[in-house]
Amino acid sequence: MARWQPSRDDVIAEYAREVLEVHPRGRLLVGLDGIEDPRGAAPSGRERFAADLAAAFRAEGVPALAVPMGAFASAAGTSAPERFLDEDRFRAQVLTPYRAGGPVAPIAPSEDGGTPRAFEPGDRAVLVASGPFLHFPPYSGMWHTSAWLQVPRDVAAARDAMRLPGVDPAPWAALVDLAFRRLDARKSANASFDLTDVDHPRRRFEDAC
Repeated sequence: MARWQPSRDDVIAEYAREVLEVHPRGRLLVGLDGIEDPRGAAPSGRERFAADLAAAFRAEGVPALAVPMGAFASAAGTSAPERFLDEDRFRAQVLTPYRAGGPVAPIAPSEDGGTPRAFEPGDRAVLVASGPFLHFPPYSGMWHTSAWLQVPRDVAAARDAMRLPGVDPAPWAALVDLAFRRLDARKSANASFDLTDVDHPRRRFEDAC
């Protein structure tokens, strides 16, 4: 007999309400970390989760923007997790204007296919950043709250191969290997979700007995 599972919308909406209850004021920064390669035009499971989480915040009446951090991948490439993303560009284009109340220029295409507009956060808003290595410095101290989006290595590799045909997976796998040896992001994150089945995310409680 199939085991009942809460719907994707319910899992994400519950997390959105939890974040807003814990942080009832101000402009929030939420980091969603995970191992899928953020590059390429098609969104990973992590980026889909981020977009739906932003929509859940908006459904609660709070302006929200999902920012795929793959847009800030270092053009030169790197062998260190903490240098995979271009911190200076992220701060200049997103973090600094958001903290000041906006506007934040569009980073990703509009969800409805129209012309993307600048995000105007106001005094109460949520910015959902999704990407790899977000629990490494200098990003680890940025988030009001963060989540680890767990995907088995073989599942993540298969999804990356579909999204990034023709791309050699070895350099990315080596970078993820290094990240795992240096940091257990599950212990740094405030929440954890299993995205093995991307259409049915499950909340995990890593401290459960």
